[in-house]
Amino acid sequence: MNSEELREQKITRFKVSDRSLARMGWLLPLLTVSCSMSVHLLSGNARDIPFFISESDYPGVERWIFTTGLAISGVVLGVLSFRFKKMFDCNEKSTKVRRSHIWGMTTGVSLVVLAFANMYDYLILHCVASLLVFGGGLMWGNTTHSLFEETMRAARRLRQFGLSLALIGFTTMNLAISAYVVFNWSEVTKSGSLQLHLDDIQPVVDYAAPAEYILFLGLVITMASIDWDLKEKNPSHQSD
Repeated sequence: MNSEELREQKITRFKVSDRSLARMGWLLPLLTVSCSMSVHLLSGNARDIPFFISESDYPGVERWIFTTGLAISGVVLGVLSFRFKKMFDCNEKSTKVRRSHIWGMTTGVSLVVLAFANMYDYLILHCVASLLVFGGGLMWGNTTHSLFEETMRAARRLRQFGLSLALIGFTTMNLAISAYVVFNWSEVTKSGSLQLHLDDIQPVVDYAAPAEYILFLGLVITMASIDWDLKEKNPSHQSD
């Protein structure tokens, strides 16, 4: 490889390093959700407090923030999943790598769908995409965690904490919603706008929405721990 090829390779890695992708993977969704929810609340569009994260995908500035940020996050996650497949591609880890790649791509594609399928106009598609994003994110975090065997103990502990937090939030949120649906099926199936339905189930949202925040935070922490691992794995990219 000549000097020109080496220089080009270095520039390419600097622009799209694994750590840069991982950093975008947790910072971008965190900023997107925080900003869209803040705008939704401060603009007076929030129906009640607390509210589901997806309620901030409301017509106006908050929708632009929500859709743009999460769509880009989905693409970043898909690319990062592909990069991990190349990074850990070996016979000893082939099954783990394949599972991580599948769940990463599933989560990334679902996140892009979720970004455009708002709950007000595409409720069923939105719910399916949400389950795939949260459930797929948990599975991707767990399978990717198993790939980083030689890693910092602090980063592994942070990742374990994030995954545990996400699992608690995921379980609590789904149990709260499922219990309401089972015991109030007639209320759920009655006609009416989504806004009215959400108002009716606000006692459930009071528990399910904070659980969703915990789930989201857990997934963000998991991605941040991977960013930390990549920093130690590639110290030459610390300045990117």
